[in-house]
Amino acid sequence: MSHFDTTGQLALFPELIDSPELPSISTLPEFDRALHNLIKMSDLGAFISITVHGLDKSFSVHARELEIPEDFLLDGRGDAASQQIHLFPESLRHQVRRLSYDVKRFFNKENSFRTPFGYFLFRPYFRIWSKFVREQEQRLTGFLTDALSGRIYGNHFLEGFETGYRFLESIKDETAPWEFSDKLLLGDLKEFRKKIKTENLTLHSLDKTTPDFPTLAIALKTAHFPTDLITFLKQVNIQFDFKSIHLDYLKNVEITTVDDVINLSKSIWSKT
Repeated sequence: MSHFDTTGQLALFPELIDSPELPSISTLPEFDRALHNLIKMSDLGAFISITVHGLDKSFSVHARELEIPEDFLLDGRGDAASQQIHLFPESLRHQVRRLSYDVKRFFNKENSFRTPFGYFLFRPYFRIWSKFVREQEQRLTGFLTDALSGRIYGNHFLEGFETGYRFLESIKDETAPWEFSDKLLLGDLKEFRKKIKTENLTLHSLDKTTPDFPTLAIALKTAHFPTDLITFLKQVNIQFDFKSIHLDYLKNVEITTVDDVINLSKSIWSKT
């Protein structure tokens, strides 16, 4: 399969980018046939993939990644790594996952068929699907608002931050010139984020010999965690992408029914 990098060409299935190269269309009849099949397929429906963005936020702390001098670590902790640290506790993540799965409950044998990366949604259901997505986003936002309002979201943020922060404290040697606060405050962490942005700091550029290195390091590791609920909710969305198929797949087939699309889909992925 060829890599089609120019924006003027139809998008290729990204999942198939490493497949063996397909022979390209070389005659006008082949092109006409492929284009006709593409139009017929579009009349029947579209391949889509679905993801729920912004919910599963986590990080981990690795001594090697932070480039900490071994003299600053307890003996044998040069390769120390924390467990995955999540923004929310497991009980809340479980509830959110269930709500995310509800999005896919829309699909059934009447309106679609399953593909390795998502679904082929039949055209009569396009508007119903769009309305359903909006309703599910409102439902998800409503649940998160109820579950995380007040100080709850901020407390979860602080708990996650402190877990990584205390991990660094647990592996440091007495020779490390670092200072650890007994109590972390959200306002202070926001100031550290401002410093990171102003000074354009990265994990690599951090001075490991300064007292505030642990706080800055974890601030960088949790940079993808919003510090407030409103910002977090703005990042949560249900995204569905329409997938285009390259004409090379359509030159030697005939698309007239949904069964033809199903057979085409099976033949493509049986070769990958």
